[in-house]
Amino acid sequence: MKKKVIIGIVAGVVVVNIAFFGLVGRYLSKSKAAATSVKEHNTFYEINGKEVDAVLNSSSVRSGASQSYAADYEYGYEDVEYNEAPKNAGSGTQGTPSTSNDVNVDPEKGRLLIRTVSMSAETKDIMSVKNDIEAQVKAAGGYIENSSMQGTGKNRDLRVVYYTIRVPADKLDDLITKVGNSCTILSSGENTSDVTLEYVDTKSRLESLRVEYDQLMKLLEQATDLDNIIVLQSRLTEVRYQIESAESRIRVLENQVQYATLNLSITEVLEETVVEEPHIVTYGERVADQFKDMWEGTVEFFQDFLLGLIAAIPFLVFMGIVGAVVILIVFSARKRRRKRAAKALEEAKAEEAKKEALTETNKDQE
Repeated sequence: MKKKVIIGIVAGVVVVNIAFFGLVGRYLSKSKAAATSVKEHNTFYEINGKEVDAVLNSSSVRSGASQSYAADYEYGYEDVEYNEAPKNAGSGTQGTPSTSNDVNVDPEKGRLLIRTVSMSAETKDIMSVKNDIEAQVKAAGGYIENSSMQGTGKNRDLRVVYYTIRVPADKLDDLITKVGNSCTILSSGENTSDVTLEYVDTKSRLESLRVEYDQLMKLLEQATDLDNIIVLQSRLTEVRYQIESAESRIRVLENQVQYATLNLSITEVLEETVVEEPHIVTYGERVADQFKDMWEGTVEFFQDFLLGLIAAIPFLVFMGIVGAVVILIVFSARKRRRKRAAKALEEAKAEEAKKEALTETNKDQE
């Protein structure tokens, strides 16, 4: 019996090993075949790419294109979403943004600068200031890219308005001055980026890509070999993508140069901050400020106390009614106890008098 068990175990192990090595060999053969296929594919495109490069290098159409066609023109730029100015920016419409490449942006006439200003302000009449600023932006030919409001304006839930405003760069300073006239400016800051080199570099890169695209199209028209046609079409797709990416980046830069950005936050306050010229605070001013703070704190305390008292009137009325009922119950209980005590006292006196009379009667009888 033991021999049969041992033979069965050995046979099972042999079968498992045969199956395992068979699967491993099958997997390795498939991997080798796939690697061979990939190697042949890469060799095919490498050979044909060299043939196309040889044709391109021998072509006389490359005037003005100094870089290699086989290189990838990656300058670290990314495709980004951007908001361009409306066609009729002066109307203040928020329609579909649109600009053209023939905008008035010329590096030879000066540096290309992107201005971004951030400001925070406060006002007592936030809705009036809000309407005034929106009207000023419209009049300046700009548009509001983003806006939001927080707060209700009731029960001291003061409101805050946030704006991202785009205006023509030459109108930004006038808009900042008008915002300062409408409300009290608490803080402001500006960031200026010089994109002249990036703009010129992207323009040159775009021209070279267009030259390469034209050459590839001519070669594709003349190509008869299927392998060369496939390689040319692949390169055309890549160059077309790079051209679109460069054009997109140029439009972004042109829009950002032409339209400056103003990030504005306006806070509603009960009393606006008084902006004074910097000076040394004297001891007398410190004493006066202390008395002023004390007086304002006292007034605010009594105002809050009065408001709390008014809010507690229903509770006080209820507690007064409950207290009156409790007092009536207590007085009634006391009155009843007094009556019972007086009655008991009278009964006790009557019993005592009765006993005394009975005692005297007994004495008389004796």
